Amino acid sequence: MRLPASILVPTFPDKKDEEELDLQSLTEEDLKLLKKTDSFLYYSIPGVNKATVSLKKVDHSKASQSQSTKVTRKERLTFECHPSLAMDELLVGMGEADLGEIHGFLTKLLSKTQ
Repeated sequence: MRLPASILVPTFPDKKDEEELDLQSLTEEDLKLLKKTDSFLYYSIPGVNKATVSLKKVDHSKASQSQSTKVTRKERLTFECHPSLAMDELLVGMGEADLGEIHGFLTKLLSKTQ
Protein backbone atom coordinates (compact mmCIF):
# COMPACT_ATOMS: atom_id res chain seq x y z
CA MET A 1 0.00 0.00 0.00
CA ARG A 2 1.39 3.35 -0.98
CA LEU A 3 0.84 6.42 1.24
CA PRO A 4 0.15 9.85 -0.24
CA ALA A 5 3.07 12.29 -0.35
CA SER A 6 1.21 14.84 1.76
CA ILE A 7 -1.91 14.94 3.85
CA LEU A 8 -3.94 18.09 4.31
CA VAL A 9 -5.11 18.56 7.87
CA PRO A 10 -7.42 21.55 8.38
CA THR A 11 -6.34 23.40 11.52
CA PHE A 12 -8.86 26.22 11.37
CA PRO A 13 -12.50 25.57 10.57
CA ASP A 14 -14.25 27.69 8.01
CA LYS A 15 -14.82 31.19 9.27
CA LYS A 16 -18.19 31.42 10.99
CA ASP A 17 -20.25 34.54 11.18
CA GLU A 18 -18.41 36.78 13.58
CA GLU A 19 -20.05 36.90 16.96
CA GLU A 20 -20.71 40.39 18.18
CA LEU A 21 -21.64 41.50 21.67
CA ASP A 22 -23.31 44.75 22.71
CA LEU A 23 -21.69 45.81 25.98
CA GLN A 24 -24.37 48.37 26.90
CA SER A 25 -26.91 45.67 27.64
CA LEU A 26 -24.65 43.59 29.93
CA THR A 27 -24.64 43.58 33.72
CA GLU A 28 -21.78 42.46 35.97
CA GLU A 29 -23.51 39.09 36.40
CA ASP A 30 -23.78 38.72 32.61
CA LEU A 31 -20.04 39.29 32.29
CA LYS A 32 -19.27 36.71 34.98
CA LEU A 33 -21.49 34.21 33.19
CA LEU A 34 -19.90 35.05 29.84
CA LYS A 35 -16.46 34.26 31.30
CA LYS A 36 -17.65 30.72 32.00
CA THR A 37 -19.68 30.14 28.84
CA ASP A 38 -17.57 31.85 26.14
CA SER A 39 -14.16 32.88 27.40
CA PHE A 40 -12.93 33.96 23.97
CA LEU A 41 -15.72 36.52 23.72
CA TYR A 42 -15.20 37.55 27.36
CA TYR A 43 -11.47 38.20 26.84
CA SER A 44 -12.21 40.06 23.59
CA ILE A 45 -13.69 42.89 25.67
CA PRO A 46 -10.94 45.58 25.70
CA GLY A 47 -11.28 46.39 29.43
CA VAL A 48 -11.09 42.72 30.41
CA ASN A 49 -8.18 42.02 28.09
CA LYS A 50 -6.19 45.05 29.30
CA ALA A 51 -6.71 44.22 32.99
CA THR A 52 -5.78 40.57 32.45
CA VAL A 53 -2.62 41.35 30.50
CA SER A 54 -1.65 43.89 33.18
CA LEU A 55 -2.17 41.21 35.87
CA LYS A 56 -4.84 43.35 37.51
CA LYS A 57 -8.22 42.32 38.84
CA VAL A 58 -10.99 42.82 36.29
CA ASP A 59 -13.48 45.45 37.43
CA HIS A 60 -16.66 44.21 35.77
CA SER A 61 -18.43 47.51 36.39
CA LYS A 62 -15.80 49.31 34.28
CA ALA A 63 -15.00 46.53 31.81
CA SER A 64 -18.06 47.18 29.70
CA GLN A 65 -17.34 50.92 29.53
CA SER A 66 -15.26 51.38 26.42
CA GLN A 67 -15.28 53.68 23.42
CA SER A 68 -16.97 51.03 21.33
CA THR A 69 -20.05 49.31 22.70
CA LYS A 70 -19.80 46.46 20.21
CA VAL A 71 -17.18 43.74 20.66
CA THR A 72 -16.31 41.07 18.12
CA ARG A 73 -15.20 37.64 19.31
CA LYS A 74 -11.47 37.07 18.79
CA GLU A 75 -9.67 33.76 18.82
CA ARG A 76 -6.05 33.59 19.88
CA LEU A 77 -3.35 30.98 20.15
CA THR A 78 -1.05 31.20 23.13
CA PHE A 79 2.26 29.55 23.79
CA GLU A 80 3.12 29.13 27.42
CA CYS A 81 6.26 27.72 28.92
CA HIS A 82 6.34 25.07 31.60
CA PRO A 83 6.46 26.54 35.14
CA SER A 84 9.88 24.98 35.76
CA LEU A 85 11.34 27.08 32.93
CA ALA A 86 9.90 30.24 34.43
CA MET A 87 11.28 29.33 37.86
CA ASP A 88 14.72 28.59 36.41
CA GLU A 89 14.79 32.08 34.93
CA LEU A 90 13.72 33.64 38.23
CA LEU A 91 16.32 31.74 40.22
CA VAL A 92 19.29 32.61 37.98
CA GLY A 93 21.63 34.89 39.86
CA MET A 94 20.19 34.23 43.30
CA GLY A 95 22.62 33.39 46.05
CA GLU A 96 22.40 30.53 48.54
CA ALA A 97 20.89 32.81 51.20
CA ASP A 98 18.08 33.82 48.84
CA LEU A 99 17.35 30.20 47.93
CA GLY A 100 17.29 29.21 51.62
CA GLU A 101 14.82 32.01 52.34
CA ILE A 102 12.56 30.88 49.48
CA HIS A 103 12.77 27.27 50.65
CA GLY A 104 11.75 28.29 54.18
CA PHE A 105 8.82 30.34 52.87
CA LEU A 106 7.56 27.51 50.65
CA THR A 107 7.91 24.97 53.45
CA LYS A 108 5.88 27.19 55.79
CA LEU A 109 3.27 27.78 53.09
CA LEU A 110 2.90 24.07 52.33
CA SER A 111 2.59 23.16 55.99
CA LYS A 112 -0.36 25.57 56.36
CA THR A 113 -2.23 24.07 53.39
CA GLN A 114 -2.04 20.49 54.62
